[in-house]
Amino acid sequence: MAGHTRGKIVRYHLRAPATSANLGPGFDALGIALGLHNEFSFGIAQRSVVFGCEDRHSGPDNLFLRSFRFACLRLGKTAPELELEVRASIPLARGLGSSAAMIAGGVGAAFLLFGDFDQASKRKMLEIAADMEGHPDNVAPAILGGFCASISGGDGRYASACCEVDPEWRFHALIPPFELPTAQARAALPAAYPKSDAVYNLGRSALLSLAISQRRLDLFGEACGDMLHQPYRKSLIPGWDEVTEACRTAGAAAFWLSGAGPTIMALGTAEDAENFAHRIRSALIRPEGAWRHEILSPDPKGLEIIA
Repeated sequence: MAGHTRGKIVRYHLRAPATSANLGPGFDALGIALGLHNEFSFGIAQRSVVFGCEDRHSGPDNLFLRSFRFACLRLGKTAPELELEVRASIPLARGLGSSAAMIAGGVGAAFLLFGDFDQASKRKMLEIAADMEGHPDNVAPAILGGFCASISGGDGRYASACCEVDPEWRFHALIPPFELPTAQARAALPAAYPKSDAVYNLGRSALLSLAISQRRLDLFGEACGDMLHQPYRKSLIPGWDEVTEACRTAGAAAFWLSGAGPTIMALGTAEDAENFAHRIRSALIRPEGAWRHEILSPDPKGLEIIA
């Protein structure tokens, strides 16, 4: 097990990526890992303590600690107390998988201390993390990396298939200065959908998966439409029309509501990334405050041990 000693505590280090789920039509099924990370440094201690989080997230109900205890239970182990330090770059409640990163970190910590930490064990990590999260669309890429299509079998089992993403693609995370709680975003959705909307999304989800696996940026744009969640959630996001129009005018290959929002994700190439950033800069200065812009590469590794 990789670790180092600080004082009397042997410390271990993990890193989990941000994720963008749905990707337009892949509601609760598709997700991609991106190069924005939360890093976790932890060790067994006399009592649990959390550094680096806001006060509201620094108690024993911290999501990393809860996920760690949950995973230890599933592994048949008694969870020890942890001293945890979090260096978080993924913003909270912005549709970038901050909860999934914390859950992946906590589950990974249990495997690092009590089990194996390799690609084979990551499948078991995913099963435990998806049980903790309630669905696999974000935790799958957070743990496995790359692009993942995931389903729940309904019997406590999950299936996920992943592939690498073109390393020359760049994902522009346009992050508003306000949060959108997942519960509020979920409440905006209807209880039922017309058959035509379901068919619309089914075809695009299939095409999108092939576009990513075949590195077809042109098909990604064609497949990125959605009728299941974006039409209902965009009204919760001041600036949606203006920012998406700026993305379209600036030449984005595709854009979508990242996860439950409010972040808008736009896709382009590494070659054009700086030009795209320049062209949309003025649209991100909004009455509700300036939007943050992160240019992100795909993350092929997912959850990993770091030095």
